[in-house]
Parts: sequence; C-alpha cells; structure tokens
Amino acid sequence: MFSRIRKHLTFLYSGLMVFFLLTFVGVTYIGLTWAVYSEEKQELLLFAEEEAQEHSLFLQHQELLQQTSQDEYRGGRMFFYAFGNDGKLANAAEASSIFRDRIVEKINTWDVEDGDVVLLMPDVHNNKAIVMMASLPVMYGEEHLGKIYVGRDVTAFYQVLKNVFLILTIISLLFLFLASGGGYMMAGRAIIPIKKSYDRQREFVADASHELRTPLSIFMASVEAIQRDKESKISPFAELVLADMKDEIKKMSKTVSDMLTLARSDAEATTILKEKFNLMDIIEQVMRSLQPLANEKNIQLSFESQIEKVILADKERIRQLLLILLDNAIKYTPPQGKVSVGLEFSTKVPDIKIIIKDSGMGIPAEDQELIFERFYRVDKTRSREIGGTGLGLSIAKWIVLAHGGSVKIESQMGKGSTFIIILPQ
Repeated sequence: MFSRIRKHLTFLYSGLMVFFLLTFVGVTYIGLTWAVYSEEKQELLLFAEEEAQEHSLFLQHQELLQQTSQDEYRGGRMFFYAFGNDGKLANAAEASSIFRDRIVEKINTWDVEDGDVVLLMPDVHNNKAIVMMASLPVMYGEEHLGKIYVGRDVTAFYQVLKNVFLILTIISLLFLFLASGGGYMMAGRAIIPIKKSYDRQREFVADASHELRTPLSIFMASVEAIQRDKESKISPFAELVLADMKDEIKKMSKTVSDMLTLARSDAEATTILKEKFNLMDIIEQVMRSLQPLANEKNIQLSFESQIEKVILADKERIRQLLLILLDNAIKYTPPQGKVSVGLEFSTKVPDIKIIIKDSGMGIPAEDQELIFERFYRVDKTRSREIGGTGLGLSIAKWIVLAHGGSVKIESQMGKGSTFIIILPQ
C-alpha cells in the first residue's frame, strides 16, 4: 500500500513539475521570439524609411545613387527593390540568389499594406528560410514617386531561437529526471514515520482484538451460565438486563472478530485457501440461514440461477462474502421488498459474476465510493438502529480483492442497489 502511495506521490509531483517546466519553456520561447521579432521589425522599418528618403531624390531628379555593395547590407542579409510609378525597377540591392526568385514573385503579387511587416518562408534546399519584408511609398513632399520593398534574412536569428528552445527542453527533461528521482527518495523518507505509525496502530488493533476475545468469551459464558441456572432466583428485570448484556456481548464479539480479520489482512497474515466447490450450494446454504431474517420483514428472497457451477476459491471466505452482502441487503430493504441473487458465466472470459440486487432505499452517488471504507455509514442514525459495525463491506471487498476479483455497486435513491462481484477463474 505504501509503495503504491509513494509512486502515486512521485507521479503527482512529477506531473506538476512537467507542467511548470513546459510552461516555463513555452513562455520563455514565446517571449524571446516576440522580442526578436519586435527588434527585427523596428530595424527593418527604419531601414525602409532610410531607403525611401534616399530614393526620393533619385526618382525625382534621376540622380544616380552611389552603388552600394551587398556586403554593406550586413553581409547580404538586407536587400531592397525600388520601383517608379511606371512599375519599372529603378534601383536594387538584390536578395540572396538562394531565394531571390521567391522574393521577386512576392513583390509582383504584393498585397500587404505599406508599413506592415510580413514573414516569408521560402524553401532553401528543402529547408525553410525566414525572410522579413515590408514596403513603403517613395514620396517627395506630397508627390508620390514610387515604391520601395525592403527585406531582411532573419533565418539565423530564428535558428538560434530554435536551438535555445531545444536546449531548454533538454535541460528541463534532465532536471525533471533528477527531480523525479529526488522526489521518489523524499517521498520514501516522508512515508517512513507514517508507515511506522500505521504499523503500530495495526499491531494495536490486532493485539487488542485478540486480547478482547478471551474476556468476551468469559462474559458470554457467565451470562449463559446464569440464565441456565434454574436454582438462582432473579427478578424479571434482571433477566432483561442479562438478555441485553448477551446481545451487546454478541455485537462486541462480532466487532472484535471483524477488526481482527481486517488487521490480519493488512498484515497479510490471512491466507486464501482455494478449493473446488459448487457455488450454487454455498449460495443456497447462506440464503437458508438468512431466510428467518427475511421472513421477519416479509422480504422475498430469491435465487435467479439454476446452473451448477464448480469454482476454485476459498469456500469459507466466499460464504462470508455472501453472508455480509445478503445480510446488508435484507437489513436495508423495507418490508414487502425483494432481494435476489444471480449468477452469470461467460464462455469467452473465464469469470464468474455474482449479482446481489435489492429493492431498498438506495445509496447516494457521493457515498458509493466510500461505503467500502472501514466504519463508514451512509445514514449513521439508521445504521445504529439496524445494527452493524461498518466493517462488513470492508471485509467483503478484501475477500474479493484477495481472490483477484473486483466489486462495484450500481444504485439509485429509492430504487435499490446492485452489488456486482467478479471472480476470475
């Protein structure tokens, strides 16, 4: 149990760590990308304004500008194309030949507002290059002279960002691995005092339950001896007191026995002794033993299967399981109600399904996952009136799990409950 809790805590903390690390990496990458984009956009627009001002003189007076080599435009990463009103190319510092055709094609089909920046991703040897472009009108006062298109190859910047993202991811995974290992170790250390406390509590319950059985047996024997003593003269009131004492001793003995069973199951000191037996015979035996209780409330107790089935299981534990579930069903079913037991077998899956259905008060949906907890009662006031310790369903679930099976409940308020037990064969 503690090993499962330790793993669960480690997975939980690791999941939170993954979430925070991925959020950190994502936010960092988005922030860096935005910062680089903003910086490159501002620099590109400044470059566009400078070229537009220079080419206003050129287009107005047809003055030849001093030729500028590509090296002066930051190693060829910056380029421009200036066009006059007639649509002819007036001047240019052309883009790299690698993606020049794609740039020219974009200029010919330009549909972007002046001053807006667009990112192009032309294919370069099966790799995506990234080019940032913008356009501005070339003006001389109020006169429109032409248009200039400027661009910048920003592939290197985004490649750096990609590498940063990859490095951050690898570092995060490394830290996650280390954090998970450290978390697993710390979870183990944190559970040590809890496990010791749980072990002491379990030992106390087992020891106390074991030690209480002897005095309770003595009390029961003493009460029965007094009741059988014909020579003793006791008043009718004393006889009632003795009868009440006997009932309370029986209840306490059952509680102590149930606690001892669960304590032994926790310590894995109880073994399951499997043998082959006819399940139908056991069901009929349990139903016969509970028939008087059903008759007191005029409850119809029925068995809806007539198929003989030999199973491999612990005979006494299966009898105890059926006794617990049928006893509960009868207790919580109102007079004139119905309680039925059904069996289902499958030729494809070697499982046996036991279905115990009642027409009782039903169990609220929020309580259905809790009814197998120890000492849990849905309606505490009514449970005390009916009797019981709140341990029966815990023992029933343990019996099913010890056989490698499963148990589930289907219930609706006012329409009864159905317990479905599946035992693998």
